[in-house]
Amino acid sequence: MASERKKILRDIANKIGAREDLKDIKKYFVENLGLLNPSEITFYKDEFIQDGVAEKDYQVLLNMGLEIFRETIQNQKPIVPKGHPVHTLMAEHALLLEYANELQSLVRALSKGEREPRQEFLSRIRQLIGFFVESESHYLREENALFPIVEKHGLTGPPKAMWSEHQDIHAIEKNLFDLNSETDKGLTNSLEKMSEVSLSLANILASHFYKENNILFPASIRMFSEEEWDTVVQDFDDIGYCSYSIRPVGKGKPTEVVSDEGEVVFGSGKLSVEMLEAIFSHLPIDMTFVDAKDRVQFFSESPERIFVRSRAIVGRSVQLCHPQNSVHVVEEILNDFRDGKRDSAEFWINLGGKTIHIRYFAVRDDEDNYLGCLEVSQDITDILKITGEKRLLD
Repeated sequence: MASERKKILRDIANKIGAREDLKDIKKYFVENLGLLNPSEITFYKDEFIQDGVAEKDYQVLLNMGLEIFRETIQNQKPIVPKGHPVHTLMAEHALLLEYANELQSLVRALSKGEREPRQEFLSRIRQLIGFFVESESHYLREENALFPIVEKHGLTGPPKAMWSEHQDIHAIEKNLFDLNSETDKGLTNSLEKMSEVSLSLANILASHFYKENNILFPASIRMFSEEEWDTVVQDFDDIGYCSYSIRPVGKGKPTEVVSDEGEVVFGSGKLSVEMLEAIFSHLPIDMTFVDAKDRVQFFSESPERIFVRSRAIVGRSVQLCHPQNSVHVVEEILNDFRDGKRDSAEFWINLGGKTIHIRYFAVRDDEDNYLGCLEVSQDITDILKITGEKRLLD
């Protein structure tokens, strides 16, 4: 089969060398080879050139293969209905490839003088580059919402490989971003180099998206349960989308409060009461929660408390927990939280030679109803002494 594809590629190279119509050659390519990974064309480069194919004709052959490959991936139909997370990702793939192809075509035409670098063309280049800046959320959703669940099902190789390719894509995008300029002159001077970078981006996206569309996504569809897909949607929502994303639809947060195993169920996981108590007791901060009626409901028991707290204060009015000369400040903060005038307040004081940072946060539900106030106190004396960087363990 490989030898047959090689023979057809050689025939196409001959047609290019004979200066036959490129549209007819492209049609012949699609009818006889269909979707061919361009890397296979590069495999035969030295052999074809030694066999008499001109370098420029080989390059036309390779570019044609790349173009057909990108167009095929871009036009691939979603394998799930709209509203599914995979539909969102595949739709973004198609758009990103479309943007990459348009960028490469436009920049190439401008750099070769086939078009004048008019304002509208330069503005479109900046807009297209902006779409790739936004695409960071696409990769973050895959890496942090999709890949972990794929790995839970025992499939660790593909996510690892895809994540590595994300880094390669980001490296190319960084080159593209560095070439961008707010001035028309600066952008015009970068067009030739940008043409090379945009071509590299279009090619790596086509190859990468093909693997995800045809290997990773079908595997996840086979493995994931409905509950897992709903978790993916929730994580997608938390991470965020591109301006051109088609948002998926999920069932919302779980209604279960306590699992059958006695664990407290959160949207982001489950913890036993023992785990929760251990976590709160190990935090390097003091936390106190006051409910919407201004009554103390909870305080953490950190190993080194900043302010004295006793179990007797639970259920007590928070106003009674402060000296009279500071009650008015507490009430002002709580009233502002309740009225929606502010969402936080912070202070820092010197206490026994230590700098104490005190913050108050309004706690609200999904419908913006006020649930109470969270007080967080922290000794930041040593933090204020930090300089430079520390990347390794001592």
